[in-house]
Amino acid sequence: MRYYGFELGTNTEEIKENAKIELRHYGYDNVLESINSYMYQNMNNNRTFLVYREEDNLISAIFSFDEQKLNSQNVYEGILEMLRDIFGIKRIKIEPYEITMHQFMECFLECKRRNYFGYSNRIIESSNLWIYYYSCINDTRPFPYDFKEHIISEQECEICSIYHQDFVEELGNIKAHANLSKYSGNMVHYVISSRSVEAAGEMTELLVQNLRKANRINSRRIEIVSEIEPDLFRKNNYLEEIIENSYGGVIVLDLSEKFGCDPVDYVMASQYLEKLIKKYRNQCLFVFTYDMDHPGFAYYLLPQLKRYMMTIMLREGTGDRKAAVDYMQRLIEKSEYSKYAGQSQEFMALFPGHKFSQTDVLRAYEQFEAWCLNKNILKAYDYNFSEDFLLDRDENEVSAYEKLNNMIGLKIVKEQIDKIITADIVEKERKKRKGNDYHTSSMHMIFGGNPGSAKTTVAKLFAGITKEKGILKSGAFVERGGMDLDGIGCVSAIREAFLAARGGVLFIDEAYAMTSDTAITVLLQEMENHREDVIVILAGYNERMKAFMKRNEGLKSRIPYWIDFPDYTAEELTDIFKLMIHEKGFCVTDDAIKEAHYIFEKVRNIDDFGNGRYVRNLMERAVRQQSVRLLSTSESVSDIQKEELFQITKSDIQMLGEGEKKERESGTARKELDEMVGLASVKTVIHKAIAKHKINKLCMEKGLQRDKASLHMVFTGNPGTAKTTVARLFAEIMKDEKILSTGVFVEAGRADLVGEHVGATAPLVKKKFKEAQGGVLFIDEAYSLCDGYDNGFGDEAINTIVQEMENHRDNVIVIFAGYPESMKEFLDRNPGMRSRIAFSVEFADYTTEELCEITELMLSRKQMTITEAGMKKLKKNFESVKDSRDYGNGRFARKMLEEAEMNLAERICQMDETEITTEVLTTLEESDIPDVPLEERRQIKKIGFAC
Repeated sequence: MRYYGFELGTNTEEIKENAKIELRHYGYDNVLESINSYMYQNMNNNRTFLVYREEDNLISAIFSFDEQKLNSQNVYEGILEMLRDIFGIKRIKIEPYEITMHQFMECFLECKRRNYFGYSNRIIESSNLWIYYYSCINDTRPFPYDFKEHIISEQECEICSIYHQDFVEELGNIKAHANLSKYSGNMVHYVISSRSVEAAGEMTELLVQNLRKANRINSRRIEIVSEIEPDLFRKNNYLEEIIENSYGGVIVLDLSEKFGCDPVDYVMASQYLEKLIKKYRNQCLFVFTYDMDHPGFAYYLLPQLKRYMMTIMLREGTGDRKAAVDYMQRLIEKSEYSKYAGQSQEFMALFPGHKFSQTDVLRAYEQFEAWCLNKNILKAYDYNFSEDFLLDRDENEVSAYEKLNNMIGLKIVKEQIDKIITADIVEKERKKRKGNDYHTSSMHMIFGGNPGSAKTTVAKLFAGITKEKGILKSGAFVERGGMDLDGIGCVSAIREAFLAARGGVLFIDEAYAMTSDTAITVLLQEMENHREDVIVILAGYNERMKAFMKRNEGLKSRIPYWIDFPDYTAEELTDIFKLMIHEKGFCVTDDAIKEAHYIFEKVRNIDDFGNGRYVRNLMERAVRQQSVRLLSTSESVSDIQKEELFQITKSDIQMLGEGEKKERESGTARKELDEMVGLASVKTVIHKAIAKHKINKLCMEKGLQRDKASLHMVFTGNPGTAKTTVARLFAEIMKDEKILSTGVFVEAGRADLVGEHVGATAPLVKKKFKEAQGGVLFIDEAYSLCDGYDNGFGDEAINTIVQEMENHRDNVIVIFAGYPESMKEFLDRNPGMRSRIAFSVEFADYTTEELCEITELMLSRKQMTITEAGMKKLKKNFESVKDSRDYGNGRFARKMLEEAEMNLAERICQMDETEITTEVLTTLEESDIPDVPLEERRQIKKIGFAC
């Protein structure tokens, strides 16, 4: 349909005087109603006419017609003839001008409100005014898209040098190939890519102007469909009615996905649109627009259309400063401020840079009105549009930067953030001076560290700092978990998070919970799209964050900063504890502080230690314990003194269950070592090591010069000589002597220290050293780390161990254990190994007498005894295998005892119940002691000739 409006130069009094019919027969005393009734009853089909307003000797009128059956000139001449011959109306004040369907409906509704016409439904049907039913009757149901109409200007636009050359060439091609025939089909359709809706709209306007002038289209009305929903095809959407109603005109389809949707959701919608476009491609001109940086579902639709229609790709242009000024001047000349067009160069001077796109100039133009009014009328303000808008902050509040620097510890973190801020301030100045010619680096970063290491707190403060320093505009802080942005709905969830964080920081904790490729891909897209107005901080455990970064190569290229949050030291944890106590309004005794410090020393190296969270939990538990203590000694709360009510003492400080183990009583480990059978030389060396460390410490306390010697050791000896048991007791003794903080005992072998691929070994070694902080790292069969070739993974493990022994010489004691001969090879594998070993402890084989004593000790713990004959046989067994290859020392004794117990059980089962007494159940006899297999008696130490 075509819709037109025009103005009649007359009034109702003139019409009453000049009319050739009796008006009362058609509208009684209402002249305009009479005109409408007569015209409706006497006009041919496929056309409508209405007058709807009388004002200042003018009568406003509209008409419509089906452009597929009629032409505008014939319809208009027929209307004029009836108005002249029947109503005596001869003057036309304003000639017909094309209007949109929306405008036609507004005029129709005005006519209806004034009661100028009584055949509403017939007019609606005749003018194909389907939008009336949609807007006025079903106004509660929204369109599944955004629908706008536009009438292009008749004023021809000039071609500017900023336009892309392809666009200029196509405008010339249209002009050179005007349609001189009656053919109304479309040879080609257009695809416009730009960086803004404004640029695409401006290009479409100029394109349609030239097409209309070249008679390639029959209407100046443009129908614009945007914000299309993915389920468009499921609804009674009226889209086909829009297309049918625009015969010979232009349909603009914006292919951007609606906010909250993803391009992949538009497969079915694309197929639906494809069918419609294919059906009407010869009746309407289609223009497809999309954002070149965010193309929406263009990829799904456009390739399919090329199979049966010719499309021409046009893109937004760019130009130098002169081209930008010329373009700005043309935009101003078309506006109500046209007389100020000469100020375009002065205005554009506010925007730095040498290269501008159409979008850049159009967005600058949006600010011209305010600038122009102030410059030429108000003259009150100094405008500077190049400066970013920043939300205000309370100047009396302590700045986020000061808060960060006042935080306990985090020295490395603060230094890194200072460098990042400094670098970005300079980057912003470069951008300010060069404008869009300069592309700033992104500031996305990773916060890696254990729980409670203040990652979230620092991220919040960093958001505030970016606002204070002018890096970002709002200082918003938006926190999401990786799980919140993964799975079904991840696309909309990620985009909504970026929208919420506009001008600030998006903090994604445990980012590695984002496991789907879709989520990571969309995250990368949004990080790039919002690189200048959102800083993304991904946080989590270091190792898991490293693995996450390998999921997609794009993560490395878009995240330039990695900030490692170290665990707090015991001293820093103690300071945090005191600060928390103070903030709660309590005081704390010195003994309580020392007890807290001891606990922090002990637990800070356990897996998943909570750092600041652990401190808060310890403090809150202390407050609860204090409450219990006070009420247990007072009859009522009112009896408690104020100073007691707010004081934390040592008895209130108790270790949390996190990492807590049941401890032996202090001093019992040394007692147990001293009571062990044999091992005289071992005990002597260990006692000397402890004594030496104590004397060194005492000398340093008195100001004497002493080197801080390490206590790393080598335990050599055959299997079963108690190397592991002694090492475990040694760790406890060192804790009791206050030499080590935790006394933790960590045992490791080759499988725990050597990785399966390049780069995996060093992290395994460092992990074991971290587990052993404040205690002993016991590496059994250390020679197994030696590979049969050079520079293998085993050598990498040994080299890393040597380095970590030096790095942790004050808080980790390493004990290497194994056979004597094999340990020599191990110690020679790395030149720095022997120099770091302070003590070499040799575990001699047990004598036969010592093995017998060990056996008796084992039996006593089980409340059992052995007969004299049984012990004699057992002693004989020890003698027979003492020099064998696989002599097991204490292990062999335990093995003999376990087999003897099984033989005892078998013997008792064959006895009558009346014969079974307690003595029988707990006494090993000679027959219970097993014989030693011949293969275990092989001699390897004796040299000579056998007879």
